[in-house]
Amino acid sequence: MSAQAFPEIGEVILATIENVSPSGAWVTLDEYNGLKAFLPDNEISRSMVKNIDRMLKPKQKIVVKVIKADRSRLDVDVSLKQLTQEEQRIKLIELKKSKWAESVINIAAQKLGRKNADYETKLIAEKFDGLYNGLEHIVNEGPEAITNLGIDKQFAETLYKLSAEKIKQPTVKVSKLFEIYSQQSDGIEVIKKVLTKAIESSDSKVEINYVSAPRYRITCYAKNYKEAEKNLRKVFLTIEKNIDGKGNFRYAE
Repeated sequence: MSAQAFPEIGEVILATIENVSPSGAWVTLDEYNGLKAFLPDNEISRSMVKNIDRMLKPKQKIVVKVIKADRSRLDVDVSLKQLTQEEQRIKLIELKKSKWAESVINIAAQKLGRKNADYETKLIAEKFDGLYNGLEHIVNEGPEAITNLGIDKQFAETLYKLSAEKIKQPTVKVSKLFEIYSQQSDGIEVIKKVLTKAIESSDSKVEINYVSAPRYRITCYAKNYKEAEKNLRKVFLTIEKNIDGKGNFRYAE
């Protein structure tokens, strides 16, 4: 997040309480470079609060919702009362993921004998609107997702390996039936070799299962249906090419 960033009304933010008074509490917005905001006493709870200082303590971390944001005056008001349980839950999950992502980046730095990765952390967070989002991009697109930003290739590859161990890529699968047979004396071996080459030609995970002679089912896994269908066509072309002159292949209903 850049130094020029400013919160928007309705945004849910992590804050640190600075001091408490009868009229409310001053807080620091952790995600906005120490920007100050005010939490009015009537925005603390839906029920009456007699002693604010018993509920809120200096240095306490709280999740708040922005209810006023005047950039020209750097004037921000926040609320606990208007924050829903679901909004708080989602924010806490986001914070947990961000903390985990930061630890992964630091581990990558340690593996390379470095004390920290402050430069990479800042760059990834700003480019991908959050550290965890950044690691998801790296897992989906490979190390090039950040080497293109000027980050060292060795660091990018180390971070990719660490991230890929924990972040599972969403996948879809597409299945099709096909028939393949060969009347040559070694027809079974011919088909095995053709199907093995087809699997090896795939750009993503592919499974080919026997149904009943001469029918097989192929299942292609990918990040989305478009990629799955594209890869499926590539595998079928490989089968057609390698069975040509040795047997027959056709799509099944």
